[in-house]
Amino acid sequence: MVFRFLPKNMSNNPLRNENTPKYFFQRAWIYSKEMFPIFIYIPYVVALYFCVNIVIQILNSPAFIAAKTACWGEGTTQQMLDALHAAGAQVVFDSTSFAGVVSAFFVMLMMRTFDDLKDFELDAHLFPHRATAQKLVLKRDIQAISLTSFLTLIVVNLIWGQPTLPVFAIMMTYTVLTFKWFFAEKFHREHIFFTMLDHQPLPYVINFFLIHTALASGAEYESFQSIHFILLLIVSMPITAWEISRKIRSADMETEYETFSMVIGRKPATIIPMLFLLTVCGLHLHVGTLMAFGPLFQYIVYGIAAVVLFFYLRFLIKPSKENNVLTNVSLFATTTSFLNLLFNTLIVYNII
Repeated sequence: MVFRFLPKNMSNNPLRNENTPKYFFQRAWIYSKEMFPIFIYIPYVVALYFCVNIVIQILNSPAFIAAKTACWGEGTTQQMLDALHAAGAQVVFDSTSFAGVVSAFFVMLMMRTFDDLKDFELDAHLFPHRATAQKLVLKRDIQAISLTSFLTLIVVNLIWGQPTLPVFAIMMTYTVLTFKWFFAEKFHREHIFFTMLDHQPLPYVINFFLIHTALASGAEYESFQSIHFILLLIVSMPITAWEISRKIRSADMETEYETFSMVIGRKPATIIPMLFLLTVCGLHLHVGTLMAFGPLFQYIVYGIAAVVLFFYLRFLIKPSKENNVLTNVSLFATTTSFLNLLFNTLIVYNII
């Protein structure tokens, strides 16, 4: 008989090893740094949410409608500009806006944990360098973070987001259904293309809810109109483009990890996000014209479109590892487009 002496913290707990931090908050911090860096996500989520919130409030404001009237010839250019500035002054931050920005952060955190929990064992095999595979973070830690996010969303919206509770319920139901594989896990794992189709609407459903929190900000709950659908596409299509782009590989780089290029082919997988990002550029130009932004806004959008075309077409022509920078290109296009919209809105409408 061979006796093997194990470290004390491993002898009765196979989930841990000698490297596992003792306390939950230590492990949660490791998880955050690797999978969800909060000091990056918090300012990004806050800025993104309030950009959409402010744009929607401006478009719905009586002052903006007056500005459009002036633009159509019933007033001078100066009257139009004065009306635009007045629209910025009518932007408010109320309890519904608070519920929206808090929800934006915690729903992103919840979805991150959902993804990690759904493929916990598989990811540990495919990515042995990650903290979960090395037992620096335990599965129950991710479950605790996930549950905390879920309960926070419920409490915040019950208290401060009552006007948008029906849309919130739809959003939460859909997120839980994706987490549970629509209660057909075996089918979804065997039909990955179908899984891609019924999971891809998720960011659109989430952003639809967040847009409704902006529509409910202020004195009245405004109705969802075509311009709000355009904003929904502006904030959601880049997520789809990024999600596809990060799962595109050249043939020599494919592994057992299932990618879009493996399932639908490299060329379609490359063309789809390119078209999505170019469509978003076109929608930005439309919104920029509607909101009377200056020519610099348009030049930046054209520059983003040129970058997208260059790098995606380069990978289509020469699909090498060196040319596969599509994930970074989609992130660049998304972030730059968003910042362009944000700063122009803040400056033109005298919000800063």
